[in-house]
Amino acid sequence: MNASTAHPSRRPLILNVEDREGPRYVKSRILHRADFSVLEASNGQAALSLVRQHTPDLVLLGTQLPDVDGLEVCRLIKNDPQSARTLVLLTSPGMSDSHRRVQALNGGADSFLIEPVESEELVSSINALLRMRGAEDAFRRTSQALHENEDLFRQLAEALADVVWILDPTTRRFLFVSPSFESLWGRPTQAVLQDPHRWLEWVLPEERSRMEAEWQSMLRDGLLDTEFQLERPNGEIREVHMRAFPVRGADGRCLRVAGICQDVTRHKRAERTLHNEERRKDEFLAMLAHELRNPLAPMRSAVDLLQQFSPSREDMFRARDIIGRQLHHMTRLVDELLDVSRFNQGKITLRRDLVELRGALNTAVETVRPLLEERQHTLRLSLPEQPLPIRGDMVRLTQIFANLLHNAAKYTPEGGTLAVEAAAADGRVIVRVSDNGAGLSQALQRQLFDPLAPESGNPLEETPTPDAASIAAANVAANPVPSLAALHAEHDDRDGDAPQPADIATDPDTFAAREGAGIGLTLVQKLVTLHGGRVSAASPGRNMGSTFVVELPVEPWQNWHPPTGKSRPQPGTAHTIMLVDDNVDALEAMTMTLETLGHTVVTAPDGQSAVACAASVRPDVVLLDLGMPTMDGFETARRLREIPELRHARIVALTGFGQPDDRRRTRAAGFDLHLVKPADLGALTRMLDELDA
Repeated sequence: MNASTAHPSRRPLILNVEDREGPRYVKSRILHRADFSVLEASNGQAALSLVRQHTPDLVLLGTQLPDVDGLEVCRLIKNDPQSARTLVLLTSPGMSDSHRRVQALNGGADSFLIEPVESEELVSSINALLRMRGAEDAFRRTSQALHENEDLFRQLAEALADVVWILDPTTRRFLFVSPSFESLWGRPTQAVLQDPHRWLEWVLPEERSRMEAEWQSMLRDGLLDTEFQLERPNGEIREVHMRAFPVRGADGRCLRVAGICQDVTRHKRAERTLHNEERRKDEFLAMLAHELRNPLAPMRSAVDLLQQFSPSREDMFRARDIIGRQLHHMTRLVDELLDVSRFNQGKITLRRDLVELRGALNTAVETVRPLLEERQHTLRLSLPEQPLPIRGDMVRLTQIFANLLHNAAKYTPEGGTLAVEAAAADGRVIVRVSDNGAGLSQALQRQLFDPLAPESGNPLEETPTPDAASIAAANVAANPVPSLAALHAEHDDRDGDAPQPADIATDPDTFAAREGAGIGLTLVQKLVTLHGGRVSAASPGRNMGSTFVVELPVEPWQNWHPPTGKSRPQPGTAHTIMLVDDNVDALEAMTMTLETLGHTVVTAPDGQSAVACAASVRPDVVLLDLGMPTMDGFETARRLREIPELRHARIVALTGFGQPDDRRRTRAAGFDLHLVKPADLGALTRMLDELDA
């Protein structure tokens, strides 16, 4: 590129080559007046040297030179890559000969003038050649930039996972389709380059007519934003989001249509999975509400019975038993919910003692024996004679098998048969809990241990989302609160929410509600996993029974050494106990319970009252609720600690908050113990014994 092209503001540099001094002077003067910069040479060698040194924009070259013919100088200039683009304007009287002019043009001359030449013609010819060269340079730069941009576009398009395409709206043919087309469609790109409508053949039949109409509309206005499904050669279905927009010229005319096809299959699947999870969460919450309401219904009926003017002694005992059973059921459900929550947060740790699994199994059987006897089930227990030592948590192991047995008993029609079998081999113990009850469908087996697990099946199939409120309403309708007249019937079904045989036979999803919408089984799975084992379920089908298999690592039985027995501590002496709670019913119920144990009880409805009377009462133990208004339990405990008369008193948090963080907080605040509501008689006794110890 010569200097004038690179620097448009600089005056063009002209090399004037003429052996005759007079004509050379005249030409140079004309060029100076036309605002050109001028170099001069009187022979061919000097001219070639100046061309290499200064790269002039144009060489005004006379043909009659003393050393080298002008046509040869022109040829040498054009053959040198460094000066090949330098313009050469030949001037000679001999140019009137057509043969001579042909030689000049064939030798690379850009133009020629026949001498003598007028000054205006000379300047105009030079300017015309410079303009032509400037246009050529501009076109070359534009073409180079265009090629560079095309290369960049092609590299970007080929690097994208999305399919990029460009269409000529006039010919309606694709000018470019990126290689990603082959990975998305599973077919060669050449197929659509040859036939631009071929891709429509691979759209699913039910969407093809719609896409053909939208494509024709896009050909008219250049705009498209749609989604469709296509089928690959292997039968796989892909979902595609296609967008297109017009590329217009300065006059607004559509020159090209550019588009992009994005594979949104995974996004759509994730969207549907999330949608299904939301639906299942709503179902879970509705079912959980149903499970929590079930114990409340017979409890309310029992309270209605007790509120009669003259309930019989038998009715009072029956109401008491109902309330106790349903309260135990609700407490168990809430505890399992909290356990699952703690598992999900990684806040549960196990004891790693060497325990004997047969003991856990026997304890689990005793735990559910009342339900077994009530429903007249037969239980076959088959355990090996050798010990089954397990590294684990005895309480949690018992919980695992109690949950499985409870489910088996509850969802087996009366008079059913249950079996528990255990056997050890190859460092593992396998425990089977089986029944001849409701059984499991294949769908339930896939999501049995996680009530919020996504459903199996084709992720592209849409699943209608039921309304959570309608589910809850249906549950309420199916389980209305029993009337007082129905209370006696509850005595015949001690677990008011247990399904009857007819329900088990007709409802395919009955088992999904086991233990609070699958909460108990979720807990079983998590506890077994923490013990390094696994749990599975199998069933031939509905009403054909089911078998749960728990596999755990077992120690060699020779490692087991039964622990030595320890004498049980004697019950503690009577205490003066201060109860502080803003819930009047809770205060009254706890007072009666503690007084039955022989303790003296003083009550306070709030923190201020407790602080005011504590010095005169001098309690041995303060049972303190945490969530009181005005002065909460933490502030109350702090002020009680400041009273000298209470320096030996034990302060116990009695609260509904039972998470590990809650216990750490009460311990840090100076509480001696943390008791979770509802605290039964056994828990209170153990607490007082612990304080005595």
